[in-house]
Amino acid sequence: MKLTYEGKEEYLRKVYASWLGKVIGVRLGSPVENWTHDKIMEKYPDDEGYLVDYDVYAADDDTNGPLFFIRALLEDGDITAEKIGDAFLNYLCEYHGFFWWGGVGVSTEHTAYENLKKGIKAPLSGSIETNGLTMAEQIGGQIFSDCWAYVAGYDPLLAKKLSTMASSVTHDGNGIEGGIFVAVAITLAMQRNDIHEVLEETLEYLDHDKEYYKVAKDIIAFYQNDKSDWTRCLHYIQENYGYDKYPGVCHIIPNMALMIMAMCYGDNDFDKTLIILNRSGWDTDCNCGNVGSIIGALLDLDGIDEKWIHPINDIVNSSSAIGCLNIDTVSDSAAMFTKLAYKLQGMEIEDIPMFTLPYATKGIRCNNGSIEVKDSKLYVDSKDIYTFAYYITSDLYDARYDPEFSPIVEAGDSVIVNIESDGLNKYESYILDCEGNEYTKEHEINNSGSLNIEVPSGINLTVNRIGIRTDNSYRITDIKIERKPDLSFDFRDYPLEHYGPRYGGDSMNNIRGFVKHSGEWDIDEGLIGKSNDHALISSGCYGNIYRRIEWDFTVEKGEECYVVFNMRGYLYYSALGIRGNELVLIEKNKQEKVIHSETIEWEKNHRYHLSIERKENCLEVYFDDKKYEFPLTELRDLFGVYLGKNCISKTYEMKLN
Repeated sequence: MKLTYEGKEEYLRKVYASWLGKVIGVRLGSPVENWTHDKIMEKYPDDEGYLVDYDVYAADDDTNGPLFFIRALLEDGDITAEKIGDAFLNYLCEYHGFFWWGGVGVSTEHTAYENLKKGIKAPLSGSIETNGLTMAEQIGGQIFSDCWAYVAGYDPLLAKKLSTMASSVTHDGNGIEGGIFVAVAITLAMQRNDIHEVLEETLEYLDHDKEYYKVAKDIIAFYQNDKSDWTRCLHYIQENYGYDKYPGVCHIIPNMALMIMAMCYGDNDFDKTLIILNRSGWDTDCNCGNVGSIIGALLDLDGIDEKWIHPINDIVNSSSAIGCLNIDTVSDSAAMFTKLAYKLQGMEIEDIPMFTLPYATKGIRCNNGSIEVKDSKLYVDSKDIYTFAYYITSDLYDARYDPEFSPIVEAGDSVIVNIESDGLNKYESYILDCEGNEYTKEHEINNSGSLNIEVPSGINLTVNRIGIRTDNSYRITDIKIERKPDLSFDFRDYPLEHYGPRYGGDSMNNIRGFVKHSGEWDIDEGLIGKSNDHALISSGCYGNIYRRIEWDFTVEKGEECYVVFNMRGYLYYSALGIRGNELVLIEKNKQEKVIHSETIEWEKNHRYHLSIERKENCLEVYFDDKKYEFPLTELRDLFGVYLGKNCISKTYEMKLN
């Protein structure tokens, strides 16, 4: 099969079903990750659905990876392993969130990230030569590779090429074989009807001399000789390919063997396959995520029971360094994957209507009544619906992978909701901020029209929920955000979010609406930042445009402190502030470049006011009441504060509009 314009809806649906299968598998396996089969059967002997009601599931490494490593394709269609490695550096926070930071020489991803920071480019960053065999053949090359199938456009050779490059950033040897297996299997499953055919054909794309291929063939042979009882195959795997036979924390071979077993004994049935796999133990969320993606691609949406789909409510959250991207939906990300698939084939497709996909609720919830997606509309039969613009502590189940969010709707923005109804109806829109304050507005629409929900400006106002109340049923056809940020922060008494237990067992505390990329950040009569090598914190949304930025701060230690803007990640931003005895404008495009500087005098522990205003031909900058003109550049996207080496700084206030 090949991608065609005429087949874009079919391809989108296949990608959606596969990605949804991934999200389901991760959610199913998370509560028993790293448990043994015996422990799982003792605790959950008869459970055939989700083991825990997560409600809003915070974040997981298995879904983080596909959502952000794929973004290397957004920058440049000419993809390389090195560019995927750059995506690691751009979208990951340093040493927290996203995946398991177990230490260099223990966690493969942590080890590879440190290599990338040192300038060791992919694929050397993940090679056996650099890291040794044990690190190279842990499970990570496999668990993040689903996305390369989603953009391969039915082409298994392209899926193999892309997954090989991506896996090589962190892995080598059998670790790369696992990435190939997952990506190719999903690609073929979109075009086949039987999982056994998919498995046999997929293995032909692997290196037959590698252990990965040989063990997979062995498990298939066991199944062919004994198809009656999957537990006998499980015992065979435990005895011959168990964790005790392989080095490292989470080796790829034992877990792959369980995946092959579950697909063989699952009889082309989504429920049966995932329940077998989850009951088998070991790395359950990773294994169920990969197999859920393969089986989802095979069976399409019709083969996935709604009991798995409805609890997700189309939500997939993340824990990257870009807070506004950490609040996402399954359907929107499936649309992104599909657009990238067409881009790789030299074709552009138009924007996909919001409610094209079944179950694409966009995270909208109802307090009573019901909502349903059909006919490319959201049918609402509820007196009160709402969606999250930002998550406070009580909204999330846990904080295992350090989720940090920036609100996707901010002070000054407008949310435009297009509505159809029958007759003249009255609506009340409402905005609930994180302090529990509610802002309401009355609307009246005859048959069809738009609700313009305007977010008020206010100091430290952070939107938590946006909702609609009415006594009538209606249909939502589209929702748009008009970005007109009018942001004002007073950090002298700024709130923290206490999200609860992290992956390591300690508690996670976040500065509301901000993501800590690096360094230490806290609130103590101001936003305190401390750095050894560097420190960066950010907030805001992609698409924001500012006319003016104001920043009140002191430097207590060090000589390098900036306000950041134009930020699209750690590798791409502008910054203006103090460096030594100069006021400098910096642009970072992977490498840092000084654009302009002015000599200044300043002293430590003195409070300064820096303002930047975009004029027609320049940036008009005031520092300590003195005016300077800097070269014109945009004031947009994310903003924040950056500190150089051995610096301590306090931000008192910040305004952007």
